[in-house]
Amino acid sequence: MSGSTRREFLQNGMSFVAMGIGMPALFMEAAHASTARSLSALGIPAVPSDKILVLVEFSGGNDGLNTVIPHTNPAYQKLRPKIGIRKQDVVQIDGNLGLHPQMKPLMQLYEKGHLGVVTGVGYPNPNYSHFESSDIWQLADPAHQLKDRVGWVARYFNEDGHLKSNPLSGLTLTGNMPLAFNAEDIAASVYVQGQEDPFTSTNKDKEYQARLAARRTMYSQGTVANNHLDFIRKVGQHAYTNTADIRTALTNYDKKANKAAKYPQYNGLAESLESVAKLIVGGLSTRVYYVSVGGFDTHANQPGQHGNLLGGIAQSIVAFFTDLESQGRDKDVVLMSFSEFGRRAEENDSAGTDHGTASVMFVAGGAIKGGVHGAYPSLTDLKDGDLKFTTDFRRVYANILDGWLGSNSEKVLGAKYDPLGLV
Repeated sequence: MSGSTRREFLQNGMSFVAMGIGMPALFMEAAHASTARSLSALGIPAVPSDKILVLVEFSGGNDGLNTVIPHTNPAYQKLRPKIGIRKQDVVQIDGNLGLHPQMKPLMQLYEKGHLGVVTGVGYPNPNYSHFESSDIWQLADPAHQLKDRVGWVARYFNEDGHLKSNPLSGLTLTGNMPLAFNAEDIAASVYVQGQEDPFTSTNKDKEYQARLAARRTMYSQGTVANNHLDFIRKVGQHAYTNTADIRTALTNYDKKANKAAKYPQYNGLAESLESVAKLIVGGLSTRVYYVSVGGFDTHANQPGQHGNLLGGIAQSIVAFFTDLESQGRDKDVVLMSFSEFGRRAEENDSAGTDHGTASVMFVAGGAIKGGVHGAYPSLTDLKDGDLKFTTDFRRVYANILDGWLGSNSEKVLGAKYDPLGLV
């Protein structure tokens, strides 16, 4: 197998396992993280799991101005007479700023000092295309200097030697591979597509079971001579032979977590974060998880849609950390949200907002130094109707890389950025 083919195989999330048997998410997650013993058998160093990062993408361009609200600023209501949040409804976090009322659950974290609110986040020469701006955040490359399009998380994996050699270091629960995990010459991530849970399934379909048995047999036989293919065969074998420990871990989680956290029902982000909590508590060795929630492109009728999104996010994040805290893992995890851009300062004629610039980020966790970080943008000193960013998003990345993940942010990001004091 050529280096290019092997690289594509690894970057596509070991899709060979999913092909033909309906490989479920948690089965792939078992292959992804197994245990230190399983990884060692593959010749892959185990990934330390004491410092975990969970990335949450708000896809579509979150309106930061209605998420963290400058409720004492008279310019706010002038810019947003229809869709502005009333001062009396804002959940105050300090004398000048407050959260959207449906984000009130987050105050449970904020009051503990476990929620950092980063304001005015953006980058120079903003791009208003969803795709282009998303790529900029995923690559941490506003100036388009990177020729190889290696994602910022993949560069972190590359910088950390034992992560570089481990294709099971990152896990996405989204529908596609995030560019942040993209790598040219390293195995940096595992793509997981949520399907049926094999650990709770009662699927007794004979054809399904026959295919499953055939796969087990194939991966247990040393029929390949090429080292790369032998590696693949071994990974496939371990995807099937190391599920007992995962089953036990998930069972232990279920016994504890059912009483601990109240995840909102029928909410995709809640389901993803609950799965992440299971994997963390179950002892999997993933260092970076990636989940996303969409619907933020609010050009029209924003108030109801945006409020419901923010409410579901707040409930899901609080449930996630309640879950982790009940099982002693909340101080091992940092969650960081981001969105490709914010919205324009002034509402449009359709009771919505158009593509803009600066927005907000949330950074949560038991190890986080909470409070408001960064300067809130001026509502009167605008550039072509847009907020001027005050905090380069790479400062947040650098703070997490240096202070949380113990990496060298200057090597990963290509420049030195002043930390924000989040960790």
